[in-house]
Formats: sequence, structure tokens, C-alpha cells
Amino acid sequence: MKVFISYTQQDKKHADLIADKLRGAGHGVWYDGWKIKAGDNLLEKINQGVKEVDAFIIIISKDSLSSKWSMHEYSALAFGELSSPSTRIIPVLVDKSTVPQYLARYQYVDLSENLDRGLNEILGFLSDEPPAAKIGAGRERTYTQALASLTRALNAGRLSLFCGAGTSIGAGILSWDNLLLMLLESMMIRMSREHSLSVEEVDPMEFQRSYSPSALVVGKYLKTNLGNDFLPQLRDALYSKNPKSCAIIEAIVDLARPQRDGKPLDSIVTFNFDGLIEEALSANNIRHIAIYEEGMRYSCSELPIYHVHGYLPRKGRIKKNTDVVFSEDAYHNQFIDPFSWSNLIQLNKLSQNTCLFIGLSLNDPNLRRLLDVAYRKNPSRELNHYVIKKVPSHSEGTINSLALLLEEQDANELGLNVVWVREYSHIAPFLTEIAGAKA
Repeated sequence: MKVFISYTQQDKKHADLIADKLRGAGHGVWYDGWKIKAGDNLLEKINQGVKEVDAFIIIISKDSLSSKWSMHEYSALAFGELSSPSTRIIPVLVDKSTVPQYLARYQYVDLSENLDRGLNEILGFLSDEPPAAKIGAGRERTYTQALASLTRALNAGRLSLFCGAGTSIGAGILSWDNLLLMLLESMMIRMSREHSLSVEEVDPMEFQRSYSPSALVVGKYLKTNLGNDFLPQLRDALYSKNPKSCAIIEAIVDLARPQRDGKPLDSIVTFNFDGLIEEALSANNIRHIAIYEEGMRYSCSELPIYHVHGYLPRKGRIKKNTDVVFSEDAYHNQFIDPFSWSNLIQLNKLSQNTCLFIGLSLNDPNLRRLLDVAYRKNPSRELNHYVIKKVPSHSEGTINSLALLLEEQDANELGLNVVWVREYSHIAPFLTEIAGAKA
């Protein structure tokens, strides 16, 4: 069998050991003859290689995970396998690094525990039927690993939750698009009355569909034209359906309950303006404090909930200096100020804790930057954090399998493992499992 070994120069000793073992068993080994050079078409080279060899061995280490070129090569191999499923791909772990998720779906070999046993396992994989790369099996393995890792972090008091819009949607909070449409209608009515413009009958949905400004640009329109009424109207729209709670929020409450033998949940970082989590915690007599501006402090007995985009509780007076990250200019302010309290809080949690991302699309450029910075500063290059995502519909087809690989690749490059769920309704039970497994 003809085998290609992919490795970084720092891992050459392991490549030599594997090559000697394979040659001794009669396999043809190719690992210095074929090189991908800067300027080569990576996918073209990989597709060529897939046709010329029977198996790829991918050596994974802290050094290879730190090499962008190696990571591109590894992901290209995974993508190339979609078009040639008969080619064997065997990831080989040589230290305590984390196997990238889009490669963990293959049966991999760990040389870091027992070198001789690992080398024999590689020979076994080459002599037997090729180990199948099953997306479903990979998801199940990641789910189990995530549950164990998150439970350990919770018991150690090192678990932080990062919550997005999906956390509150089930409780009746308006989606971002519907929130914008409701406010856009208010703005048009106001402009019609104040400026004698004939826009009162204009359908805000038709306006949005016809001109398609980005959500952040619409946010800027709203802040400018609603003036002092912007925050009160935003709050009215936010709670217009009288939202209460939902399964995800109740599961978060379970995670936040004080532990008998372990430490408490470290913190919640939320990008939502609403106070539904605070209301649910209060209803369950769990001490907490909402933190939404620089200088606010909390006691060791309180669970801090950081509203990094601003906070609009259901009741009470809106303070004069209240601000929310709603429009283009506000996002720019967050992006250009690396020392803002909200950026520092997020970096601290990403650097010190295990973080679970719930109800977030990962499209926020500032969050992506902070994730990237935290991962680059992580000397172990381990994937310490988790994001829950819904499996694309009909994910067994080639296009959707490619979409899964791309999403896993993107998340892994930000230091995140993906926990796939079939339905959004499965998120709450996963959170409840973590809470139920705690000490």
C-alpha cells in the first residue's frame, strides 16, 4: 500500500519512526518526495495526491496546530476525502494536543500514550478495511467529550456561558429582524409627523426588502431619528410579547444553582439587552448581579451577568448614560477600543475559563477577533471552548457534509469545538445534562 505522511519539520522524528515501521511491513512510504510549496494550488495538489496514494497519515502536534500551512493542508485533505471516500485518512496524535474536529471524525491513533502500541495500530488500520469517516460518529464523540469537559469545568468553578439571541427567542423575545421592523415602523410614523413626509403608509418590510441596508446601518437610522425615544421604544419592542422564560433559560438556572460539593458557575456573558435570565434567577432565589458598565463590582456570593452590549431590564427608569451596542458606530467603538471593559471581560473569560457559547451565530466581527486573540495566546493550542450549533438540514449529502466540515474548521480555528444538535429543542437537555452531572 502506498502511504503519504503529512508532518511539520519539528515532527520529523515521528514521521521517520512511522515510515520505518511501515516500510518494514512492506508498505511504500512517501513523505519527502511530494511537497506542497507556497504558490501551489493546495486543493489541486491534494486531489492529485488522493489519486496517487492509498492512505494519508496526518501527524498532529502543538507545532502542526501552530502552522497555518499545515492546518490548510489538513483541512484540504478532509475536503478531498469527500470526493474520494475510499482513501484512508489516519490522524496520528504525538503529544497532548487536541485533534481538530473535522479530523476527529476519523479513527485516530495516539502515540503520546504508548508509542509501540500506536505504531501497531497504524499497521492494523492499513491492513484492515479502511476506518470509516462517519459524520454522525464524530458528532457523538464530540458530544460525549464536551459533556465531560464542561462538567469538569463547572465543578471546578471555571465554566462561563456566552449567550446570544437564541437564548431568549424561545421565551418570546423578538428576533433581531422583527425588532428592527417594529422600530422602523415607529421611526417612519415619527418622521411623517415631524417632517410632513408621506411615509406613514409605507410598509417597513417593503422598505427593508427594497433597499436592504445592513442591520447595523438600520440601527444607525433608528438611533439618529428616534433620538431620546430610541431606548424607551427599543425596550417596549423588546418586551412587546410579554416574554417570560423558556427551556434554555430554565436549564441555565439549573447550571447556576449553588453546588453542594463543587464551586458555582463562574459567570454569564450575554450579548442580549433583555433581563430574562436575571428574572428567572430571581424567581429561583439565586443571587446574581447584572454588570453593564465599567466599574461595577460584585460579591463572591453573586453570579455576575455581563451585558457586554448593554442592558435594558423590563422595569425601572432608563438611566441617562445608558447605551447599547445596536448600530454601526457602536460596533466600531467596541472594535477600535481593545481596552474597553467589555472586551477585557471577554478576553479574561476566554483565557482563564472553559466557555460554552449558546444561541450565537459567531458572525460578530468583534467576538471573532477576541476569540482569535485568545486562541493565538493559548500556548497549548487546545480547543478549550464549545459552541452549540444546529446540524444543517439534510446533512448527509455532499454539499451539507462540506458545510459541516467548513463550520467545524472555522470554529476550530477560533479555538472552539462544535457540539452539534439535531434541533434547537435539544440545547436545553444538553445543558441539563451538564447540570445533572455536576458534583
